[in-house]
Amino acid sequence: MSRAIDRIVLRRLHMPARIGVYDWEQTAPQPVVLTLSFALPPHEAARTDALNDTVDYSLVVARLRELAMEPRQLVEAMAERMAETVLREFGLSWLELELIKLAPIPGAEVGIVIERTR
Repeated sequence: MSRAIDRIVLRRLHMPARIGVYDWEQTAPQPVVLTLSFALPPHEAARTDALNDTVDYSLVVARLRELAMEPRQLVEAMAERMAETVLREFGLSWLELELIKLAPIPGAEVGIVIERTR
């Protein structure tokens, strides 16, 4: 018998971030876009229709916005900090996070996709 896995997906979440290797990037927040997908804990949220039986993604978004303002030089470091924090604080077992820094190079976007389990 196969096990069903339910995921919540947050797509194209725009936010300011203190990210970059140059001083001006740390003082003036840079625009980033996040996409986050995470497995729900095993419970009956679809059946109960109760917020207490799932992960409140508005709280996840608020936490990601806080983390984006913690200064980091690299997209790799910011993505890792976000992933480990969300996994731990929301009791998740798996997530995939894409962090894109908009226009760090004229005409280009640069980012990373990481997958983590706990």
